[in-house]
Amino acid sequence: MFDIKFYSIKHFLYICTMKEAKWLYRLESTDPDNGLWYDSNGNFCFNTGIGSLDDNCKTKELPMGYDPRYKADGRDWFSSCTRKEDLTHWYSYEDAKKLIDNGFVFKMYLATEYTEYEFETVFIKETCIDEKVIDIDELFGKK
Repeated sequence: MFDIKFYSIKHFLYICTMKEAKWLYRLESTDPDNGLWYDSNGNFCFNTGIGSLDDNCKTKELPMGYDPRYKADGRDWFSSCTRKEDLTHWYSYEDAKKLIDNGFVFKMYLATEYTEYEFETVFIKETCIDEKVIDIDELFGKK
């Protein structure tokens, strides 16, 4: 059985009416204090995250200021893509290798609690059924 935490009556009712599980795809740091854009103190991650990538990286063009959706209901919501191939739009193979060398990993999550927006889907990791690391050679067609 799944170990699911209930944060409020509203959350319990939501869990009881969960959406169909859906695979979501993202790049994330293996260090919880160091993100792609900012560290846990809100400082820009110039040497290890987005700042370390080439200027032609499409991800650098995204506006990544504070967004209250990522803290809705007092919980952490994580940004993702709905298609694995979308990751190759935002990152080149060279960028992916550099990020992995800096402690990042491409992952896929089988999410049950998520909200879809026009350009991203946000989800709660704690309610995911499964998660897997994505091999970048397979992702970028190098195998």
